[in-house]
Amino acid sequence: MRFLLDSSVITPLMLDLGERLLDLSAGKELYLIDLTFYEVGNSLWKLTLLLRSINLKDAMEILDVLKSLILRKAITLIRFDDLDAPRIIKLTVDEELTFYDASYIVAGEKLNATLATEDEELRRKAEKYINVITYKNLKQQILK
Repeated sequence: MRFLLDSSVITPLMLDLGERLLDLSAGKELYLIDLTFYEVGNSLWKLTLLLRSINLKDAMEILDVLKSLILRKAITLIRFDDLDAPRIIKLTVDEELTFYDASYIVAGEKLNATLATEDEELRRKAEKYINVITYKNLKQQILK
């Protein structure tokens, strides 16, 4: 199965599974849009500096593992220039979504992938166009 992961699921997935994701992703196609890597970095910054729920060493290790997953092709990055920008902007207006959120829908359509997100508004609006699951469902699929 193909899964497109937004930052609301890739960050907890990395926290929960870390390097195990390298082995667990075998046979599954995982995708991120290119900006998601920066969103994960922001989440880790918040968890480290503001919430103090993880330490800097752990944040750095999580980013290293994510980078390894991308370099080893366990996760594929979808670049902005691979997406239909006019379709994205149309969805922003039609669905009253941010450009970033609408790009997930367009990427999901292009890849015929299931979007994994914890963003309730995105999930509700994306369900009109693509399959959508929560983090809990994604984790169950990956651990199968």
